Amino acid sequence: MPLEKSAKRQPIFFGWYMVAASVVANTIFSAAYFQGFGVLILPIERTFGWDRWVISAAMSLRQLESGIVSPAIGFLLDRFSARKLIFWSAVISGTGFIGLGFTSGIAMFFLWFVIISLGASGVSHAVTWPVIISRWFRRNRGLATGLAVTGPIFCSPIVILNTQIEEAYGWRIVLFGYGILILVGITLLSMLVRDRPEPFGLRPDGDPPEDSATTEQHSGSRRRMDAGLTLHAVFRTKEFWLFTSYLSGTFAVNSAVQGHMIPYFQQDIGLTAAWAAVVMSMVFIISGIGRIGGGYLLDRMDYRLVLAVVAAMMGLGLLYLQVMPVKTVWATLPFAVMFGISFGSLVPMRGAVGSIMFGTRTIGGILGLLQGGPIAAGVIGPLVMGLIFDLNGNYSTAIWGLIVISALMIPLSLAMGSPADLAKRIGASDQR
Repeated sequence: MPLEKSAKRQPIFFGWYMVAASVVANTIFSAAYFQGFGVLILPIERTFGWDRWVISAAMSLRQLESGIVSPAIGFLLDRFSARKLIFWSAVISGTGFIGLGFTSGIAMFFLWFVIISLGASGVSHAVTWPVIISRWFRRNRGLATGLAVTGPIFCSPIVILNTQIEEAYGWRIVLFGYGILILVGITLLSMLVRDRPEPFGLRPDGDPPEDSATTEQHSGSRRRMDAGLTLHAVFRTKEFWLFTSYLSGTFAVNSAVQGHMIPYFQQDIGLTAAWAAVVMSMVFIISGIGRIGGGYLLDRMDYRLVLAVVAAMMGLGLLYLQVMPVKTVWATLPFAVMFGISFGSLVPMRGAVGSIMFGTRTIGGILGLLQGGPIAAGVIGPLVMGLIFDLNGNYSTAIWGLIVISALMIPLSLAMGSPADLAKRIGASDQR
């Protein structure tokens, strides 16, 4: 039975299957590409004798490539099948991980990172999945987006396991395993993906199709659902530039901390590699509260207040590490709670807040453009973090800088337009 026909008979709205698919994809890529790669920094450093900044530069390069590719990903999502995009992206990225496991020099190390990043951009929770979710949900878009990006919660056991595998068999085996998992798991998962609810005879949020007596009303509803600004109009709003700046600042903080979290807790705090991985796992498990809660709050509260609170919690979590005597795993718990909730809340906000500000008419292109500034900042974050460590022999100075950046994001978020004003703007645009 064709998927499109069988979906009508599902007791659960098929949009929630899109959410589940996103969770699985994000679990795998978080373990392999984002959080989990920190486990491999020191082993790779020991193998080749490279400076810390060299490996950090590769991590920054992946962010740079994502920033360049993301607008193209958004463009493709507005015009072509998300299913095919995810399939071929998985093939590219999985091949890249296997190739990285065979690397023997710095040139090939960077080349395989480029290939991995190219594929990861098409499967990431930055553009692809938020676009899909925004089309399947309207009233519950924030909650659905928050749930869709909870993958890192479930990747923690994988990261801890791979710490043990690396110690027993080496970092190359870990990379081979990631490559096979992506090639098999994500390509199969892509078969489930559908772009919109309309082929199922459904509407966003699982609302039933309207009968002929309400055709005219349905037509108006459809227009309102697809209402929004053109890309040209988006560039002319202050919200685009303020939100881009906010995302850039918070992304710089997150990428720097995520890229160096495990070596920081090893070398500055004195934890073992295994316990450092446990701390990182706590952060990402706790981030689930922020991912779901942040999305839920965006459906019900002024988004400006949510953004301001998130930035404040991020800075306070890092401040705790600087002013308190943190020497044990349990002493890191307040940091894990504050930073985990804050950065977790940020994950669904690009898609949810982007649709609040600009509508969904060209949401793929909008989310792709919103990646530009954050990715540029993400390139700088891990690189500067690594350079400061090489200069000082510790991460303290870098962390103080991240605290300042977090604090600056608070007034930035409050300067954006109110939800009511943004809704009027989108409605006026739809009338034109």
